[in-house]
Amino acid sequence: MISDLTLRTLQASLWGLDARRSAAEDNVANVATPGFTASTVDFESSLRDAIGRGDPLDVDVDVKASTAPSQLNGNNVDIGDELTGLTETSLRQQLVIRAMNGKYDTLRTAIGS
Repeated sequence: MISDLTLRTLQASLWGLDARRSAAEDNVANVATPGFTASTVDFESSLRDAIGRGDPLDVDVDVKASTAPSQLNGNNVDIGDELTGLTETSLRQQLVIRAMNGKYDTLRTAIGS
């Protein structure tokens, strides 16, 4: 397996984005559940620190309870925010995958030369 800092960084990004997508999907699924507290995911700051240390795979994906205000039923899921977040996360995942494909294309070209 060919691996370098760029590919490891992209891989860690996909892990974090996958965790964010999963949390948002869970939030959407529980939009009408009384007392449900939405989750948020942060991994970018940890990824930035891990890259600085030279090991982007040493990333902590931080899943926290949302501090957004609750509705009358105690649920704090904002469906508009969640759907927007899912779209943004999907676009970021596509971007990371394109970057990985570009990196592998470059490696294939170099190997084929």
